[in-house]
Parts: sequence; structure tokens; C-alpha cells
Amino acid sequence: SLAARGQQVPIEVVALPGGGYGLISGWRRLQALRQLLAETHEAQYSRVNCLLRSPETAGEAYVSMVEENEIRASLSFYERAHVAARAAEQGAFASPREAVRALFAAVSPSKRSKIHSFGVIYAHLDPVLRFGREIPEHLGLALAKALEKDADAAPALTRALQAADVVDAAAERAVLEKALRGAGQPPKAPQAETVAPGVALSAKQGRLVLSGAGVDAGLAGELRRWLAERAQNRA
Repeated sequence: SLAARGQQVPIEVVALPGGGYGLISGWRRLQALRQLLAETHEAQYSRVNCLLRSPETAGEAYVSMVEENEIRASLSFYERAHVAARAAEQGAFASPREAVRALFAAVSPSKRSKIHSFGVIYAHLDPVLRFGREIPEHLGLALAKALEKDADAAPALTRALQAADVVDAAAERAVLEKALRGAGQPPKAPQAETVAPGVALSAKQGRLVLSGAGVDAGLAGELRRWLAERAQNRA
């Protein structure tokens, strides 16, 4: 159609704060024009007709785009979260949460909650995910829970994805599931060290543990006195 009749419907873009433009709708038209330019080298395909949306009107354009795509092909939870996050990043909405409320007002509150959860995945892992749109609901909700609960989960999942040579969605899903199982394991107890006959000490940030036959009321009393003297000397 583009080759025969030219571009009849403009794409929609929004100016980005750092320069350039962000695409709101018309990705397929843009790709078709690029392919025609590569095949024919004709100058007419080197330009694309656009509607420049302001941040104030971009929100309405995003809503129309989402509605159109929801009707044509159901979006995955990750794709919905991606759209909401990008719309907020480009200033169409004040936050991803507000974008979800506006863009997916027609869906149930439970579905919006799941989109928010997948938004957590997008915020932490999008640069290293290749098949985010293929993440199933149950895995996505488990990932979001781990990312919100454990500050070490995002670095661990990122390392696992970067180290893996995934070729398809199934392979990436397997990496995520394995890393998630590892992230959910309780931390190993610190190794105890014998510091006196019958007394072992294990230490980590914010916690000391004394154990062994030599740990009794007498040792506890001596330790209390020592701590009190130590505090007094530091005062």
C-alpha cells in the first residue's frame, strides 16, 4: 500500500527531552518505509509524515494506541508495563502508576495490579531481557515479588541473564527460574570461629553469635561488664 499510494496516515511522535523523537504509534508504517528505502533507494521513502504530540496530548494518543492494539492483538503483561513506563518516561503521564490507570482503565483492578508488578520487572531488568514479552504471568509475579523484597535479587538476576547465551524465550525463562530459586534461598549462616576454649564466634554486619560449652552465665556477665566499660570509655 505504501509503495502504491504513499503514506496516507501519519505516525505519531513526541519530542524527547534529550533531543530526537519517541514513537507513539505507527511502528509498522515506519518499518515499511525503511524497507522500501533499502530496496529502492528512492528519496520519497527517506521521510515520514508525523504528527508531533505535546506531552499534554501525548497521553490521549497513547490511550488510542493501546486500545487499538488491545483489540487487534492482546498485549502481554510485560508489553503493557513497557508501554506505561515509556509513556511516563516521555512525559505523557506523571508516573508509570498513573499511566497504567489511564491507559488500562477498561481492565479489572486485578489486571492493573499485575501490570504494576510487571512494571517492577521492566524497571530492574529491561536492559538485559531479550524476551520480556514472553514471561508468563506466574513467573512474572514471582519475579516482581523477589525484586521488591530482596535488594540483592536484581543484581543476581542481571548477572544470570548476562552470563547466559539465551537464544529463545524458553531458554531465557529457564535462566530466570533458576536464578529466582537461588535468590529465594536463605543466606548461609556465617562460619563460626573458635575464639576461646569451648567458645565459638560467628559474626556478620549487625549480628554476633557466641556458641559452645563455654558460653554460660559467667561469660554473659563478663561480657556485659566489658561492654559497659567499653561504652563508658568511648563516651
